[in-house]
Amino acid sequence: MNTLLLKHVGALKNYGALKTFTHKCIYKNHTCGDKVTIYLKISKKIIEKISYKTESCLICQASCSIFSDCVKNKNLNTTINYIKLFINSIFKKKFNLSGKWKKYNFLLKKDYFNRKSCILVPFNALIKLQ
Repeated sequence: MNTLLLKHVGALKNYGALKTFTHKCIYKNHTCGDKVTIYLKISKKIIEKISYKTESCLICQASCSIFSDCVKNKNLNTTINYIKLFINSIFKKKFNLSGKWKKYNFLLKKDYFNRKSCILVPFNALIKLQ
């Protein structure tokens, strides 16, 4: 087990349910059973707050934590467009991550790459808002 994965899971960011939120999305990965509920406070198309709850594997938990940190204070439409590009690039195995998204690099290495459906759970959840 990768120590970086355990580090992320041991210090999850934004875990739990927001008390007040404007949007909620639920996504279940039917391949493995991972499930995430994302709570968002969106104002003027900006994701001001985000939190999540999961019933999932460690890889999905780490992905949700990283994801929540990456999208906070970002424009919703820009984020959804980036997510679509991210998903396409993963399936083509051609990704060029920048900024906070670089935290995904360890999950995209060969140790976890076969679990990309677990990695993409929070991405697929947010796309459902569109």
